[in-house]
Amino acid sequence: MIDPITPLQTQKVIDLCSGIGGFTLGHLITGGFETVAFCEINQYCQQVLHLRFPQIPIIPDIHDITTESLARVGITEVDGIIAGLPCPPFSLAGKQQASKDERNLFGEFFRIICEIRPDWAIVENVPGLLTAERSEFFRAVLWEFASLGFDVEWGIVSAASVGAVHKRERVWIIATNSQSPRRDTSWNQYTQSGANPASVSCGNALEFKGRQERQHPRQPQQIPLFEYTAIAVCKFPGGNDGFPALLDGCLLKGAGLDYWLTSATVPSFNRLTRNEVAALTLYCQQEYRQLWAEYQTIRRQHAEQIKALGNAIVPQCAALIFGRLKTILSQQIKNA
Repeated sequence: MIDPITPLQTQKVIDLCSGIGGFTLGHLITGGFETVAFCEINQYCQQVLHLRFPQIPIIPDIHDITTESLARVGITEVDGIIAGLPCPPFSLAGKQQASKDERNLFGEFFRIICEIRPDWAIVENVPGLLTAERSEFFRAVLWEFASLGFDVEWGIVSAASVGAVHKRERVWIIATNSQSPRRDTSWNQYTQSGANPASVSCGNALEFKGRQERQHPRQPQQIPLFEYTAIAVCKFPGGNDGFPALLDGCLLKGAGLDYWLTSATVPSFNRLTRNEVAALTLYCQQEYRQLWAEYQTIRRQHAEQIKALGNAIVPQCAALIFGRLKTILSQQIKNA
């Protein structure tokens, strides 16, 4: 018989290095969590977050995350921290400079934990985190969690395990402080003194997935639906619009193209030669230059979109991790 999960109070979450919000989408699948603030420095990702989550404040720079800066945007309670920290310092595709790489933000991550003292934290990164600096960096990460009084579980989850057509393996770290005081006290009452001894245990993708399936047998995933806005909007001129056919051909025409598809594609642009441009009227030349400028803008937006998607967390993978976290927190309540 499967033990029921003890209901939890809604957990207030800060989402660090948020990207386009994949981590937060993960807990929207499982329920029981509320993101109260994002932290993301990329302007394109900020625009996406503003569009999808207009009510959630964004603090651009992780170095500015303090209890004071959070209080200024109305946040005085935080139960947990989630972070998809930059992966280039640990990626096998790079030099794996880890602690020597200026893009390594684990130091800032632990500074924020020391200041806010959350009950739990989840970190996501590439598998190279495990082997960087001959595994000494990951050993230091686990030691830092343990020294702060956190129990730690970690493992690798692949996007393929949740139905994706690509492998996309990622390391997930779940850190929980079973003795952490509840949020009925203020931040300034928390100190590092008296931290409880922590334990470290390792897991793997099958362990995470298997546990989740046993807790929720045959339960379909409920994925929230959002209204998507196309980034690259195609123009479909038709009939006699007053422009020569040569100019009409500068942007993709195809009325049968689904609207949702335009958000992931770039319209083709049949660039004219100098002689062809010179043959146009002055008004049409101005129109052509405007179309070319719009096309370049679309290309830049598409490049930002591809970059953001490439760095994004797979929400269904995050949902597995949040499911495991809910089990851990529920067990702590039952044992209290």
